[in-house]
Amino acid sequence: MAACRKEEGLSDKKGIQMGSNLSVSQMIAQLETKIALHGEKQSFHAEQEALHREQTALHTSVIEAALAHLETFRAAAVAIGEILERDKSSAPPAAEPELPADHGRKRTLSRMIARVLEGRAPDEVFGARSVTREIQERWGAKLRRRPDPRSVAATLRRWGAAGRIHQVREGRAYYESLYRKVA
Repeated sequence: MAACRKEEGLSDKKGIQMGSNLSVSQMIAQLETKIALHGEKQSFHAEQEALHREQTALHTSVIEAALAHLETFRAAAVAIGEILERDKSSAPPAAEPELPADHGRKRTLSRMIARVLEGRAPDEVFGARSVTREIQERWGAKLRRRPDPRSVAATLRRWGAAGRIHQVREGRAYYESLYRKVA
């Protein structure tokens, strides 16, 4: 009998017989449950589709606005670049501080320190590290070796003793001496 039902197509893939053990009311109840479940899923996905359409429209409008702003910005940047290029050719180049003419001699460091201190305000406080840093920034590429902060400190100390600059704070092991120009 089972062989006949298999041939008639009343069994599923696993070989379990279907339909013969269920009453008509049970089959109707299962079909109604299945219809209700798939109806809920269909309405859920329809809502999601509507939400996704709204989100797609929102993002599309934001992209269009951003592209319009980007094109406007690029056009303005090109125009500004042209103006700056025109003005650049008419403006004189910025003067670069030069080394003294005798930059190969032994006493170059003291001349460089003097040039750095010329540009300082009379009330500005400075130390050996800040002077060394400025020497390095101004003439570092042209120097054979980096200036030693200890040599700069010794020069400032000599100038302080000679009265060329005024010592504001005496240095200790953990902080440097500070000076300012004599008014």
